[in-house]
Amino acid sequence: MKMRAVIWTMCLIAMGIVTIWKISANHSRIDGDILSLIGQESSSNTSSEQLSDINIVRDLLAQDANQAIIMLSHSERDALENTSQELAQKLRAIDGTQNVSLPGFETGDAQPLYALYQKHAYGLLSQKDRDALIKGDGKRLFQRALQNLYSPSSLISAQSLKSDPFSLLPDFLSDLGAKIGQSGLVMDGEQFATPIILTLPKDVRSNGQDANWVSQVNDTITTTLTANTGLHIAKTGQIFFAVSEASHARDDVQRIAIIATTGVVIMVIAVFMSALPLVATLLTVGSGLLAGITALVVVFDSIHAIALVFGASLIGISIDYALHYLVLPSSTGTASARLAQIRPGLRLGLLTTACGFAALAVTPTILLAQISLYSIAGLIAAYATVVLILPVLPCRDVRNQSPVRVLYERINHALLKVRIGPAQRLSILAAAILGLVAMAVYLPANDDIAALGHGDAALINDARIIGQTLGMGGNLQFIRIDGDNVQDRLETAEAVRTALEPFLRDGVVGSLFGLADVIPSINRQRENRDLVASELVDPYGAKLQAALPFKISTDDTPSDFLEPDQGLLASIPGLANLQQGETDIMRINAVQNPDAIRNAIADIHSARLINPRETITAQFGQYRNWAVLALAASLIAAGILAIIRYGILGGLSVLAAPLIAILLAVIGAYAVGVTVNFFAVMALFLVFAIGADYAIFTAESQHHGQQDETRFAVFLSLISSILAFGLLATSSVPVVNAIGTIISIGLTCAWVLSYWMGSAHVPDRNTDNR
Repeated sequence: MKMRAVIWTMCLIAMGIVTIWKISANHSRIDGDILSLIGQESSSNTSSEQLSDINIVRDLLAQDANQAIIMLSHSERDALENTSQELAQKLRAIDGTQNVSLPGFETGDAQPLYALYQKHAYGLLSQKDRDALIKGDGKRLFQRALQNLYSPSSLISAQSLKSDPFSLLPDFLSDLGAKIGQSGLVMDGEQFATPIILTLPKDVRSNGQDANWVSQVNDTITTTLTANTGLHIAKTGQIFFAVSEASHARDDVQRIAIIATTGVVIMVIAVFMSALPLVATLLTVGSGLLAGITALVVVFDSIHAIALVFGASLIGISIDYALHYLVLPSSTGTASARLAQIRPGLRLGLLTTACGFAALAVTPTILLAQISLYSIAGLIAAYATVVLILPVLPCRDVRNQSPVRVLYERINHALLKVRIGPAQRLSILAAAILGLVAMAVYLPANDDIAALGHGDAALINDARIIGQTLGMGGNLQFIRIDGDNVQDRLETAEAVRTALEPFLRDGVVGSLFGLADVIPSINRQRENRDLVASELVDPYGAKLQAALPFKISTDDTPSDFLEPDQGLLASIPGLANLQQGETDIMRINAVQNPDAIRNAIADIHSARLINPRETITAQFGQYRNWAVLALAASLIAAGILAIIRYGILGGLSVLAAPLIAILLAVIGAYAVGVTVNFFAVMALFLVFAIGADYAIFTAESQHHGQQDETRFAVFLSLISSILAFGLLATSSVPVVNAIGTIISIGLTCAWVLSYWMGSAHVPDRNTDNR
């Protein structure tokens, strides 16, 4: 036995070495970004040319995650300009800032396009110039060209005049800059407002610099506000929200972890009056956590933090295994004899739980597959530690006069008085099954991602102000345009802009920007050239010709028409991801009435509005449905195993405890305001896994005559689980609070039901306990 303990200890050490190496060498990355959860299915039915909505949403949000916006407003323009430039300089100096731009006072991203556009100027018109020519007001544009020609401050050159004699391109670029979001000085009532746009490295969040960066930005903003009377600053960006949520979650987790750990330590020491059982439980739990992490880093290149959180929750299951061995008195016999008594129950509990988590592995989501692998590997390791290492450790008996034992005796005496007959148990089980089916069909679910986090009121208000003032930042949506011909897609985008122009003027939409704004369709370019020829060159060309040393021409050649260049689009941050395969994207910000937008473009072929929040919510709805199916499969598998072990009546009685506990957990959580979502269903998995162990261990105790010790071990397990999970119900983060509430209600019900539904009802059979 000692040799097996040594071998298993060496295996655990090897796991630790592998895990540390994989993580420290960046072979496996811990990812805490919610964006990495979406669009990461194990398989996809979409082609490489036409991505799904969720994948496009993920790419767009990932791009926006590397950008932050700080809006300054002041009643004096000069003061605003000076302060903006000073603040921008300070922000550039912060470690983690890649680029800083001031669109209101500096040249934006449209300027690099000038060289590309020069020889195509006749086909590129700002909307204002195009409208003027359509109305026959070419004279104004001609007069503007003369003013630019003789203006001493003009930046036009001989080369630009040759390709653009009427100086049309500067207005097109100015218009483009505004659409990109790089023309940022606006007048809002009596206040001038301008943005500072910050670009961050792609790894600023994954390498742990995000909190420090946000802290320095906040300190810089505070200092700037203190030194400038009358200045107002608002900020927005995913990094601010992410750090705020992480801060709330971290504070809650630290508080809960300290209380839970202290409580478990006090409980174990108070029960045994010795530190050895505490060492045994920590070894069991620690080996499970280590094996789970090792399995993930070996199989996956990137591991999501949520998978680690749910995987780590198996502490509530693995500690059961240790406690059931530790509570057996030394008078029972040798370590091998004590282990032989509980091994069948441990094996069945492990098999039942593993089947439950294995059902998650067949779902099409990477997240659920990671949770499944972590849990199964961890539970197997915890079981191995109990059967290989714990028998080697010295035995310490329970102190019968400990406060925990005395409390247990009173509760145990009261619960044992209740007896439910076989017919009643089957009736309750049938009603519970019907209740679960009805609940799955009729109980309203809410997978809205906005309801998952704590929500920072100040940041939400800042995002609203920036969106309303600048048409930038929050409430990003996009219009998706599909088609195998790029020119068809560009023409569709132009039709969309025409349909939405009234909404832009009225402020229902803050901004709209797509590929067609950068490179108009060939038909639009041809129309523009015809307008220039008929409304400018024909009536005013000769007059302008007299002031120019070259001939003005509008003859069309294939090279005169500009077509999309993916390399160019990718080189400018504001233009990235506008074209993905056979899909073009139009970004639309600060949308006040999405339904009105949908109605406005309803008749435009292949164009539809996509709301990322709705898309991600629908994705989590799919995750929830898969998790419900996996939970149902787990219950069926557990029922089959229980029937094989205990017979039909006994098996159904054992299954009844966790099944009814799940129903009561949902009803109880719903009564206190917890909504059903993906994370709630995952919490039910833990109710099933731990509750099934309660019922199985209680049923198994009737075979080896240690019913009281087993019930006491289950009681201790309940206390540790409530400490580990129940305290989550006090969290300020809604999703964590929901998980804690559901598990607390569910496990308490499962513990009580293990007395009434399974105890003393399993037939006593001769069982091989080897």
